Amino acid sequence: MSKLIVWTEKAALAVCASAVFIMMAVGAIDIVMGNVLGYYLSYKVELSGTLLASSIFLACSPVQRGNEHIRVDLFESYMGHKTKKATAFLGTLCGLLFVGLITYGLWNQAIKSVMIWEVSADTSGFPIWPWKLACPIGASLCVLTMIGQLFQQIFNASTTKESQ
Repeated sequence: MSKLIVWTEKAALAVCASAVFIMMAVGAIDIVMGNVLGYYLSYKVELSGTLLASSIFLACSPVQRGNEHIRVDLFESYMGHKTKKATAFLGTLCGLLFVGLITYGLWNQAIKSVMIWEVSADTSGFPIWPWKLACPIGASLCVLTMIGQLFQQIFNASTTKESQ
C-alpha cells in the first residue's frame, strides 16, 4: 500500500510541476506581451489561482510524509521523549482532522465542478474542473499519509513499551 501511495505522490508531483510551469509560462508571456504590445492576458489571474491551489494540495502528501511542513519547535528541546511523542501524535491527529475536513469540502466542490464541466468565466474558456479535481486528490493522499503516520506512531509506541 505504501508503494502505491508513493507512486501516486510522484504522479501528483509531476502534475504539480506542470501546473507551476504553466503558471510561470503564462506569467512570463503576460509580462512580455503587456510591455511590448500593450496587451495583457485576460485569464491570467483565474488560471494562476486555480493552478496554485491545485499545486498546493498535490504537494501536500510528500511534504507531510517528509515532515517538511512548518512547525513550531520552540520548546521541543525542553521536552522529554514521551512528551515529544505525545505532541507528535496530537499534532498528526489534529492535522488529520483539519485536512480531512478540507478534503471533504474539496470533494464536494470538485464533484459539482465535474458535473457541469466547469470552465473559466473569462473569454478563454479554459477548463477548471480538472484542476478542481486535482485538489481533493492531493488532499486525500495527504489524509492517507497522515493515517499511516498515526498507525506508525501507535504501533511503534507499543513496540517500544514491549522491548523495555
